[in-house]
Amino acid sequence: MKGIELCARFAIPPNSLSYCGKEGFGKVFEEYLENPCEKTENALEQALCSFTAHYSYLELIANANKMKPFDYGVCEAFWLGNKLLNKVKRREIARMIQEKFVGKGMLAKEKATELAKAVPKEAVPNHSFHALYLHSITGVIAPTVKNADSCRIAWGKVLEAGDNWVEIKSQRLAEKNAKLRLEACSKRVKLSCSGIGLLQKIKKGDFVACHWGIAAMKISFSQAKRLEKATCKNVEAVNSV
Repeated sequence: MKGIELCARFAIPPNSLSYCGKEGFGKVFEEYLENPCEKTENALEQALCSFTAHYSYLELIANANKMKPFDYGVCEAFWLGNKLLNKVKRREIARMIQEKFVGKGMLAKEKATELAKAVPKEAVPNHSFHALYLHSITGVIAPTVKNADSCRIAWGKVLEAGDNWVEIKSQRLAEKNAKLRLEACSKRVKLSCSGIGLLQKIKKGDFVACHWGIAAMKISFSQAKRLEKATCKNVEAVNSV
């Protein structure tokens, strides 16, 4: 799997809800999956660049590691977590918020400055940071615990599989005494989005990563542990603010 496909898998669920990216993204992704060639790959890459926050994080991680935004390792770092996150400095995250997330339809300059100054010291630029700390730079997603839980990438082990769903042993985000925490739970998630079948031949014991109630990608046990590590680190970081 290439980096652009990994990114597209996690980008399609919120795009289908009109939360981010442009209309028609699903068609571009579907055409790539049906015929992965230079033409469809370039079209998909261009479409992914329209996801402002998403692409900004990829650039951030890539620049810190002297890589390209759609290199697989960079894409994996943002969505699932890996050691590339450790190269990104807190000041670079803060600068991104102030320089990339301000403008029409995004954060006001004063709000961006406030958020940049308060970036938790131990935060890492995994997608969980955006879901838990910034929530939404456009304001289309209310900053609630429920929405943050749907927006962050959840991981889970398949307990049961159906035609277009799997039941997974996973976790949910909860709040107690004004602090966030992850609690074990089971949940049912879909295997397709916008008419695109994202996963096939999923069986009991497999691990999946989910976004907005969609199982977007089959992952390895080690990827699940890295995602857990990055997410827990950002939960602790946000709780320190």
